[in-house]
Amino acid sequence: MVRNRVKELRKERRLRQEELAGRINISQQTVSRIENGDNALAADILMSLANYFDVSIDYILYRSDSRRGEESRVEFDEIQERNYNLCRRYEQLNRKNQELIFNLTEELESGQRLRERFLNMKREKRE
Repeated sequence: MVRNRVKELRKERRLRQEELAGRINISQQTVSRIENGDNALAADILMSLANYFDVSIDYILYRSDSRRGEESRVEFDEIQERNYNLCRRYEQLNRKNQELIFNLTEELESGQRLRERFLNMKREKRE
């Protein structure tokens, strides 16, 4: 028997076995066997589950009670620090400059979406 947290994670997301199976491209029977501990978890399935649930492989296999690995925690802390510093700077601006920053981010986001669509169209033509 291979003990894992797949069933617990699936239920947290309120998914049926069939839904989880479809999202990570395996059969419902495979999900059932994994949850019952009847199947050893193949590396590719284990990675798909960890990515889908955004947890570490160690967490799925009860090797850790931390949902994310150390690397993810460090990355998260760095992102949180950058966001905090950005928000502090934004709050120090006057209202006019805050509006300018907000409008600029909307323009950048719009341009980024257009660029991504253009690149996708280009890629599709090559295929």
